[in-house]
Amino acid sequence: MTFVGIIPARSGSRRIVNKNLAPLGGRPLISYTCRSALESGALDAVYVNTDCPRIAAVAAEYGVSCPVLRPARLAADNTPTRDANRFLLEHLLALGERYDAMVVLQPTSPLRSAADIRGALELWRRHPAGAVATVSPVAPSEWCGTIHATGEFRTLPAQGTLYRLNGAVYVYPLGDYLRDHPTKRMLAYPMPASRSVDIDTPEDMQTAEALLEAAVAHAE
Repeated sequence: MTFVGIIPARSGSRRIVNKNLAPLGGRPLISYTCRSALESGALDAVYVNTDCPRIAAVAAEYGVSCPVLRPARLAADNTPTRDANRFLLEHLLALGERYDAMVVLQPTSPLRSAADIRGALELWRRHPAGAVATVSPVAPSEWCGTIHATGEFRTLPAQGTLYRLNGAVYVYPLGDYLRDHPTKRMLAYPMPASRSVDIDTPEDMQTAEALLEAAVAHAE
């Protein structure tokens, strides 16, 4: 089976200016995803999908190329990621490149490891009919609930730990993705909360910075 890794990284961002190039631990944010993708050793090719020459140049410094810049119409706030990815995938198909599955690696998940990528792909190899998404634990269900119109907190029925999609890794069968076929089922690959920061706000950046510093201190 063959896999293509896609790093979607448009230039616009609302809460953090030039987010994908923002410094984190002394390096551009996107560099962490470039490195984990290449270090995984599980991807036959890795490309950045961007509208920005500067992002493309920085990704190239970390070993990931941009075969074609996406047009501005596919880089707006409301552009579906699927449409932007399809543009790049169709370009690769026109070049004669063929893959069994696409692996989406968002640059806003800098703490995802190469092992996380390998683990998600191994799960997909065992169940190639569906998709795989990484998740992280939220809390035991009995700690969660809803707030009623009266202001009363109502707990959820006990059903174990709740998980959320963390955005770090998505694996899709390429044919289904290109044809817009709905995913038959989605399997979950769990990741610890310590590697599941999804950067959307300055506070998320601060959290990621603290976790990076803690990891370095632990390694020493």
